[in-house]
Amino acid sequence: MSTAATTADLPPQSRSGRLLSLVRKLIDYGKELAATLRQGAVPSGVTTLARAFGTSDLPLILARITQGLLRAGLLQERIAGTAARLDAEPQPKPAPSFRAPRALPSQAQSSPPQRAEKQQPTDADPRLANLPTAEQIAAKVGRQTIGAVLADICRDLGIAPSHPLWTELCSAINAFGGNYIRLVSDTLNQAFPMARIMARLKAKPAEPPEPAGTGPPPAPA
Repeated sequence: MSTAATTADLPPQSRSGRLLSLVRKLIDYGKELAATLRQGAVPSGVTTLARAFGTSDLPLILARITQGLLRAGLLQERIAGTAARLDAEPQPKPAPSFRAPRALPSQAQSSPPQRAEKQQPTDADPRLANLPTAEQIAAKVGRQTIGAVLADICRDLGIAPSHPLWTELCSAINAFGGNYIRLVSDTLNQAFPMARIMARLKAKPAEPPEPAGTGPPPAPA
């Protein structure tokens, strides 16, 4: 039986059904974003995209989106297989509300997409070669909590606090054993990497002092 057939019968208002609906929204978002990027357009601008993913290298971004979709597909199957247990578990307390900052525009806004800048092969991000394999991802998803998997999917898809699903995601991450505070920290650090900024400031050469004797001539006696 296919996954679609297995998960289609889950009650939409059950705990597992709501979780499954959220995962499907993530899958739809990831597929739409990947398709847009493959067409050479950036939904909210190159700068916003770089802040969301920590890089402007499109092959790396697409690889990470593919990675996130793989996690989401595996999580969808896991929810279907454990729906009865998930629905029988006691309901945890909801996560504290988190107000999304206005500094980062949402990727789902209707602003006209910008053309993506083509990267030269020599500009490829070396992190592309260090991404985990499908087998490694599957093994990790199998031993993580559902909340931790959701948080990793958010990182892979570049989902920032301004995203429409952010509040729902934070609540689900907290409810299913994840750490949404760490996700917030990672997201902000990726958008505004203070360590990288400080390193650039330290590497900036200091301005040479003005040579002596360049001031106005002394007044006559």
